[in-house]
Amino acid sequence: MTFVIGDIHGEIVKLTALINNIKQKYKDASFIFIGDYIDKGDDASATLKYLVELKKSYNCLFLLGNHEYFWSNLKNEDEQSRLEEYLLKYGGRRTAISFQETDILRTRAIMFDRYNDFFHSLKPYTFADNYFICHSGIPPKFYNTLPADIPINEFLLNRYDFIKNQELYLGKYKVIFGHTGFYTPYVDNFKIGIDTAASFLQSQPLTAFCIDEEFFIDSNNLQIHLDIIPLNYCPNIPRVKPWRT
Repeated sequence: MTFVIGDIHGEIVKLTALINNIKQKYKDASFIFIGDYIDKGDDASATLKYLVELKKSYNCLFLLGNHEYFWSNLKNEDEQSRLEEYLLKYGGRRTAISFQETDILRTRAIMFDRYNDFFHSLKPYTFADNYFICHSGIPPKFYNTLPADIPINEFLLNRYDFIKNQELYLGKYKVIFGHTGFYTPYVDNFKIGIDTAASFLQSQPLTAFCIDEEFFIDSNNLQIHLDIIPLNYCPNIPRVKPWRT
């Protein structure tokens, strides 16, 4: 049974609850994580440690999120100022705090010293059955382009043009994506969104999607089959800042 896990953003309590909910019911579970493990939430350091340990016992594939991409590219001196500003604006301070730091560059040095192998293992996308999985979906202009020919950054920051697009990738694959947080999972005939804004509101859960049996399960142990979610209904996107500051 393969479960795709939505954006974690350091929410270690919700992450452990979700994984425990899955493990208790499905002993043969394997996991695909959709990226954005750090920033905004409770404890990025504990989250990375937990994921590294989880991989020792379970089959795990970790995909690249835009936050990991920007932290990785801080080493580029020409981009440091812009990326540091971006990370501070979008939750990087919470990651620094989790490493008992205040400076973004020192935080990067510590984080990559501890978790260098993890960051270098991150993949931009994967296929599973009739699904294509990446962090934020695909720009519509690339829907007939093989993924190896698409620049990595094009999988990381998509939102409204992608969500409005009504076609299967390569004419065959539904896209499972994160990045855009919804109050409930997004479902239409062409894509499934599994970021349920766990870092934005204390009441919002972390959500996973089971590819084999096509149901959602979240950190509150709520389980919903894909068939009962209305198609072409876009759930609201939280218009709030993350509740942790």
